[in-house]
Amino acid sequence: MSFQQGLSGLSAAATNLEVIANNISNANTIGAKSSRAEFSDLYAEAAGGQRSAGIGSSLAAVTQDHTQGSISTTGRNLDLAINGDGYFQIQVSNQESGQEATKTTLYTRNGQFKTDRDGWIVTNDGARLLGFGADETGAIRKGQLQELKIPDARLAQKQTEEITLSVNLDGSDKKKSVANFNQNDGNSFNYSASVKVFDEAGQSVEVSTFYKKVDVNTWSVYVTANGQNVPSNNLDINADGSPKLDGNGNPVLLPTPVAHPRPISTIRFDSADGAQPPKEVIEVVPNTVPPTWQVKPGESASELSRLSIAGPFLKHALNTADVAAKGLTYNFANITLNLSGASQQAGDYTISKLEQNGYGVGSLSGFSFDERGVLTAKYTNGQDRPTGQLAIASFRNPQGLQSVGGNAWKETQAVGSKVMDVPGTGNLGDIVAGAVEESNVDLTAELVNLITAQRTYQANAQSIKTQDQVTQTFLNMR
Repeated sequence: MSFQQGLSGLSAAATNLEVIANNISNANTIGAKSSRAEFSDLYAEAAGGQRSAGIGSSLAAVTQDHTQGSISTTGRNLDLAINGDGYFQIQVSNQESGQEATKTTLYTRNGQFKTDRDGWIVTNDGARLLGFGADETGAIRKGQLQELKIPDARLAQKQTEEITLSVNLDGSDKKKSVANFNQNDGNSFNYSASVKVFDEAGQSVEVSTFYKKVDVNTWSVYVTANGQNVPSNNLDINADGSPKLDGNGNPVLLPTPVAHPRPISTIRFDSADGAQPPKEVIEVVPNTVPPTWQVKPGESASELSRLSIAGPFLKHALNTADVAAKGLTYNFANITLNLSGASQQAGDYTISKLEQNGYGVGSLSGFSFDERGVLTAKYTNGQDRPTGQLAIASFRNPQGLQSVGGNAWKETQAVGSKVMDVPGTGNLGDIVAGAVEESNVDLTAELVNLITAQRTYQANAQSIKTQDQVTQTFLNMR
C-alpha cells in the first residue's frame, strides 16, 4: 500500500483552498480577477503495459478569469473603467542602487487613478498612466506612448483673428434721417451688434458693428472699439455716409484723414436675391497708415466675406495724446470681420451667428475623460483643451499575462499578439469616466466551492487514516 494518493490529494485540496481563499479576500478589490485551481490525475506505467490504479493528482495550472466585472459609478473624475476588452497601460520606474532607472510597462483593469504632487496621473503604487500626448492646439499625437499629466493651471491668451457675423438686414427698411453716423444716435444707423474680442495681451475690447442703409440694396458698416470709431481714414463720403466713387468705380480719397466717423465697408446686395452674400464690398486695405480703401467686385463669396481692420485699430481713432492719457495700450494685428452669412430679406433683423476666436488668460477649473479616453482640461476663460488620450492594450491570450501584485499584470511571450490603440477602436472597449470595475469574484459561488474543497481535504485525510489502520493491522499479525 501507498500513502501517495492521499498525500497528493491533500496537497491538491490545500492548493484549491488557497486559491478560493484568495478569491474571497479579493472580492472587493477593484479590477481583480478570480482564479481557479486546475488539476490532473497521475498514473505510473506498470510492467507489461498494464496501468496501475493511479498515484494521485497534481496541480496543472492556476488560471484567471479575465471576464469583465460589474461597473460601479463613483462620480470621481479620475476613476476610470473599461467597458469591454482592453487593459490600462501603466509604467513603473525601477531604480537600482548605482544604476540608471529602468521603466517597465504593466497592465491593469483597476482604474482608481490619482495625481501626484507634480500632476502625473498615477496608481496607488505610483505607476504612471500611459497614453498619447496633444500639441498646443489640442490635436492628439498618436505614435509614441508617454506618461499622462494634468495640464498646467494656466492657459495663455489668444488674440482674436476673426469675427464671424451672420445677420439678416431687413430689405424693406428705410434710410435713416441723420446723414452722419453717430453711435449714440439711433437715427443715424439701422442695426447694431456687439462682441468682446481680445488683444495680444489678453485684454478685452468691446467691438460693435453698426449697419446703416444708404441706398437700395446698399449698407454701410461702421465699427467701434470700446466706444471709439474704427478707423479714422481719408475716404471721402457722400452726405448719406456712403463712399464716393470716381468714374471708374474707385473710392475717392481725401489728401488727409478726417475726424468724423468713417464706414469700415459698404456692402451691396444683388437685387435679384438678397439672401446671397454681398455682391460688392468696399473695404479697408490692411497695414496702411492712414488706412486706404478699395472696391472688391463680386468675384466669389469667399472674397466678399472678409473685411480687414488694420491695427492697432484704437490708435486710428484717437491721437497719440488721447492714447497716452486714457492708457489705451491695446495691441492688435489684423482682425477679419467675416460677413459671409449676411443677407437682405424682408423680415425682422436677426443675428444667427456672432462668434470670435480669441480669449483671455484662463486658469484650470477642472478636467475630465470622455468615452474615447480623451483628457480635456477646462479653463475659467471658457476654453476646453484636449491634453492627451488613453492608449489601452488587448492580447490574443490574456491567460499569458503574469500577475505581479498591485492589481497589475506583466506581458509574457505566452500572450501572443498585442493590439494597442485608443479606446473604442476595433474591439477595444470604451472608457466609463467616474466609475470603476468591480472584482468579478462571485462570492456566493466561492463559499460553495470552499465547502466542497473542505470536504475533499477531509476525505483525503480519511484515506490516509484508513491506509494507516490497514498497515497497523498487517503489522499486528502473528
